[in-house]
Amino acid sequence: MDPRLRYAKRAACYVGYYTLGRHLPRHYAVGGRTGQRVRRFLVSRMIDEAGANVNIECGAWFGSGKGIRLGDRSDLGVDCLVMGSVTIGSDVMMGPRCVFISYDHNFSDVSRPMNHQGLVEDRPVVVEDDVWFGAGCIVLAGVRIGRGAIVAAGSVVTKDVAPYSIVGGNPAAVIRSRTPTHP
Repeated sequence: MDPRLRYAKRAACYVGYYTLGRHLPRHYAVGGRTGQRVRRFLVSRMIDEAGANVNIECGAWFGSGKGIRLGDRSDLGVDCLVMGSVTIGSDVMMGPRCVFISYDHNFSDVSRPMNHQGLVEDRPVVVEDDVWFGAGCIVLAGVRIGRGAIVAAGSVVTKDVAPYSIVGGNPAAVIRSRTPTHP
């Protein structure tokens, strides 16, 4: 496909999503199934990769969608914020108002204001398959969340999370493992 045509289609979906789709009802509200289908249609053409049967809830914000990948049957929760390079695996559940940020401000030069120093290099966020994020989680740049992990509501994840771990708090710490222990 001609790159200009691809860009034009992506731009049209961008306008459609941010003017209408983002404001349609949640999937479980009256008229929500239609809103869910409209959002899925628009977003699957905006982000770099969208798997089958993704669920984009109302209010989700992810800029232009560049650098974002969403696996099969995964959610972007109500009012979530996705900024930068973020890969979300398959079967990922997300509560409302979760935040994923893959970049940060540069602050290394103390002789200049931080807001004049730009951004540091993008450090992608990777979420493996079958992860559950409680409401209000924040996941910072460079973090990998392992398969089958659970991130408790309100947690701030600053370090990698091992597969099948349950983490919570600020900063998030391991609460326990989901795997059974053997004597």
